[in-house]
Amino acid sequence: MLRGLLNVTSSAVFVGLLGYAMWWARRGERHWSSADGLRCICQMRISGDSTEHPWREVRLLIIPAVSTIAITVKGHRGKPFRGTWNLLGIPHASLIGDVAPDQQTFAVHKQGNNEQTAIVRMSSASASAAVMRSCLPKIS
Repeated sequence: MLRGLLNVTSSAVFVGLLGYAMWWARRGERHWSSADGLRCICQMRISGDSTEHPWREVRLLIIPAVSTIAITVKGHRGKPFRGTWNLLGIPHASLIGDVAPDQQTFAVHKQGNNEQTAIVRMSSASASAAVMRSCLPKIS
């Protein structure tokens, strides 16, 4: 009897610890950056119109020579994000709202459509954030 109770208890503790480990691994948003900082996975959302758009996970390739980023996204919901975007600068605080203090944001606009703007967010400590900061237009 005691052996069966111990077996059930240890199994329940194991399943609980496994569930906690899965929750802990998925609690933050996903971010990856290559060693050179030219490729990363981060979050992006459309801005500039009066609609509140959700953040979407995107994959970007930074092209420093022309201060642009090339975006690819999985799924059909990412269609508005796909393409090449020009870096504009750091967005105003009123546009970013729910960004944590340890994250960096960048304003971009779509090539060929200057009226479609978006915000890209990533970890401030990311190598890609450093590359994007170096690609920002210089204000004279």
